[in-house]
Amino acid sequence: MFKYLIEEIKKMEGNVISIGIDDKLITAIKRNKKIDAFDINKSERISFFQRKKRTLSSSGKRINIKKLRKYFKKNSVGYIICDYEQITKYYKHIFKDSIFLTKGKIYYYANKDVDMEYILKYKRYGSKITVKDYDRTKLFIIDNEKAKTNKFKNICFMISDTCTNFIDFISNIIVG
Repeated sequence: MFKYLIEEIKKMEGNVISIGIDDKLITAIKRNKKIDAFDINKSERISFFQRKKRTLSSSGKRINIKKLRKYFKKNSVGYIICDYEQITKYYKHIFKDSIFLTKGKIYYYANKDVDMEYILKYKRYGSKITVKDYDRTKLFIIDNEKAKTNKFKNICFMISDTCTNFIDFISNIIVG
């Protein structure tokens, strides 16, 4: 899987956001001179109460992962590479922002037993999803070239997702 991603990184051009990825991939990104990379790999203590926040650090900037839209324009990022286990806490924000920011592809890699529920939500916007299985991992490639989004769509999907999560939470309390 890493070999495939490294080969894809060698072909990439433009802006790349990497979130929680392995050191092998970071070195491959740094070797490619055609890429402007933004890494969200470090969680730093930056608040008064010493809470950890994941921040984007590149060229001295620190950006909260929940506020990616403030720092990038629509369709300004070519690729996003993520470790799925690292972003589960922020998935609601990453999902809607990745559709807004990316004009190219999104790569998620995860363990074999990962739930595809959140990945399949990209089909709402018309994205093409391909899954590659490896020995112990899966690689999800989401192509956003034909994805269409607008504010009304995002609000409707956010409300439906919130209602679904609330119903799941209530059912878990009743059953458990």
